[in-house]
Amino acid sequence: MKKLNMFIIALCLLLALSGCNKSEKTSQTQSEAKQSSTAVEPQKKISTINSIALYDGTPLYVENAHGKMVYKDEMLLGESLNIYFADDQMEQKEAIRLLSSGKEESFNFVHVSYYDNDYWTRDIFITDNTKLQAGIILSDTLTYSAADGTSATSKKLEEGTIVAVDPESKQTDTDLDIDFINVTYYSGTAFGKTAFIKTDSVSYNAADIVANQTLSRILANDSLKPEIEDLLFDYLETIGVSSYMEEKIKAAYDEVLNRRN
Repeated sequence: MKKLNMFIIALCLLLALSGCNKSEKTSQTQSEAKQSSTAVEPQKKISTINSIALYDGTPLYVENAHGKMVYKDEMLLGESLNIYFADDQMEQKEAIRLLSSGKEESFNFVHVSYYDNDYWTRDIFITDNTKLQAGIILSDTLTYSAADGTSATSKKLEEGTIVAVDPESKQTDTDLDIDFINVTYYSGTAFGKTAFIKTDSVSYNAADIVANQTLSRILANDSLKPEIEDLLFDYLETIGVSSYMEEKIKAAYDEVLNRRN
């Protein structure tokens, strides 16, 4: 993923955009143990699991002096982060979110790490299954309640939707000869909603996810320069972007240039 992260940084520089630099994590100090007869509390075993951002602009919060959550940063849809566990229990708690307007609301927050910085975020924006990888829906597709061609639901996932994919969940409906895979998508509920979709409806090529994260940046950049096109597509080829995503990036690039003419 380091190579892909370098790609994001390079594209941000090419497109003259800001916001890709992350602040350094402030290290926390521990107080010295008292040399007394007071019993020392056992230290908790801290571990992390991988997680995927299911929401574009997933907000990241820090606690203020009053224990209220205030906005600090945000994540791109499909980016990876880590969830903290203490003694094999997810670190989460109810807390008040304080908006800049002064409005306060109580939500469940999960303790996370992003670019080696500690934050809290709401459970509805992320996954809690370490097996998942970010994926992109290649064409409008139905969801299924099981790996069964007769279990289609009314919920559709549109082309370009970012989901989290479990590569180990592949199953085949042998009666209808259809391959299925399990995905998790944003639904406003804790840790997303899961469903089965046809395997050929989704790509979880990591390079495609990075490329997809540049689409909105390209479309929003009216100062895009025609002369960087070759360099941009050289980068795409280097990291192994699929022909599907290369075509989408090309279309976005041409749209911006045509919009200015």
